[in-house]
Amino acid sequence: MNKNQQIQMIQRLIKQHEGQESELPEHFTKISTNRYTDLQELELEQMALFRELPIIVAHTSEISESGNYVCEEVNGVPLIILRDFDGDVQVFVNACRHRGARLLERDHGNCKRLLVCPYHAWSYKLNGQLKGVPEKESFGEMDFSQSDLVPVQFAEEFGYVWVVLAGNAAEKLDVRTALGKELSRDFDNFGFSKQIVHKKVSTLNDCNWKLVMDAFAEGYHLKSLHKDSLSRFFLKANIHDDCFPHIRQLGGRKSLLEEVKKNPHDWNFRLNTTLFYNVFPNTVFVFHPHWVSQMSLFPDGPNKVKVVHRMVIEEQPANAEVKEKLDASFQHIQSQVFEKEDLAISVSIQSTLASGVNQEFTIGGMEEGMRIFHKARDFYIDSFRNRD
Repeated sequence: MNKNQQIQMIQRLIKQHEGQESELPEHFTKISTNRYTDLQELELEQMALFRELPIIVAHTSEISESGNYVCEEVNGVPLIILRDFDGDVQVFVNACRHRGARLLERDHGNCKRLLVCPYHAWSYKLNGQLKGVPEKESFGEMDFSQSDLVPVQFAEEFGYVWVVLAGNAAEKLDVRTALGKELSRDFDNFGFSKQIVHKKVSTLNDCNWKLVMDAFAEGYHLKSLHKDSLSRFFLKANIHDDCFPHIRQLGGRKSLLEEVKKNPHDWNFRLNTTLFYNVFPNTVFVFHPHWVSQMSLFPDGPNKVKVVHRMVIEEQPANAEVKEKLDASFQHIQSQVFEKEDLAISVSIQSTLASGVNQEFTIGGMEEGMRIFHKARDFYIDSFRNRD
């Protein structure tokens, strides 16, 4: 996002704050709560969204050195994401081709030389080629040429590794087309590929994955849910851009009211606003003043979701004091804002759905981002159903 874009977005935000111009639609939409509880709805999402659309599985800094790996599971498929000894990224299904045992159990680490199955010690090079089979002669005339690890379509783009489970692994994944011109242009300017993951936390939560995406798609709840943690720092105004199927949102900090008295080209966008991206289907970016939250959601059933939260910073902390401040900031956002507020309210909602008291949810104009998200969800599922 360049300076002119930042100025335009701040001007829109201030107009809304001052009541000069409202971008909020005055209408309501209803959606069935069945989509948060029904197993068949989740299975459709898994096939139409989590198998066919780009999903973030690692940040490039997590596999910066040869042999570094990250393990993630998408839609029930365990993956190994690693950098081989030629410096290239590789993504494979984390399953031995002999009897299917997982080759790696830790969520991250370094492969010194080979991937070795713990069951019968079949081994693989880091490019996925089968290297060794103990007692190979006992398999007689078996053709081992089809026993390399199963690759997954991926791309290393914008500082992240993205995968499409249903894609052609022989072809590079086109992330830019999936994000669209507007988000691709913004992400080009963020420099994520030069940044690093400072903290990473995974939590398992008793709620449907879409409830968490809903929470980050609207600012209507800021003054109530976040009254003790965030609301005192922010203006009521919030703007959003429909970048279908994605969403870009901007909230203003109260300090922005003094900032806009300066020359527009001197406005400090990062310190005085909070920028959000909901990257469809399952990723959220939140731009804090000195770091970025990147969250990916992985459903584990209709009422359970794993949330992976990365703290992305521009460079290693210069000293212990800077590190301490960053750590404290992350702890506040993760433990207080996300876990005790956003995730807790999602779990609370899930706990009432079985009663049937709400068969529909009502979405108002201040929840427009949520409407865009569900419209995109329905679009991809309908497209999947209507295939010949």
